[in-house]
Amino acid sequence: MVVNKEANKTGDNALSREERARLAAWLSTQRGRRQYRHAPHAGRAIQKIVKPLSSKHGAGVSAISENWPEIAGTRFAKFSRPVKITGGRDGRTLHIQAPGAAAALIMAGSGQILDRLNTFLGHGHISRIKVVQSAMKVASPSTNPKKQPRGLSPSEADELRLSLSKVKDPALKQALEDLGRKALSQN
Repeated sequence: MVVNKEANKTGDNALSREERARLAAWLSTQRGRRQYRHAPHAGRAIQKIVKPLSSKHGAGVSAISENWPEIAGTRFAKFSRPVKITGGRDGRTLHIQAPGAAAALIMAGSGQILDRLNTFLGHGHISRIKVVQSAMKVASPSTNPKKQPRGLSPSEADELRLSLSKVKDPALKQALEDLGRKALSQN
């Protein structure tokens, strides 16, 4: 479609009604919607960077921590944990945190731990182990015991039964009574 250039210069609208209609129809087929793209997932963006680095430098402390009981053995894993990996060209050092006398035990078994580490990470990945003595909080099941629920008093039990007296279905009534007993005994 050709627009009269001289008419545009003078400010006159030289398009006829038919030409304007055709132009409007053409423009309606040519206009597109604005494209909206969601932000990329951070994991995908980071993966492009981390994957080559991981293959070049090996797994980090997180991979070692996940498999620490298999690497160090259950005996040492109970009271130690890997903290960080340092070093570079001359070899990497794994820093292990352990309390007091346990550090001496880990140093005594460091050869075996080093062999298992290099089996897990690849030959020659870790060349030294450094044990840092510090207080460690070891999670044990006895440190956070669950409270035993208290029993219901006779008046609470009677009140619960009375509130459920209108329920006709015996299975539903029993389930609601069990739920009520648990809920009331938690308080």
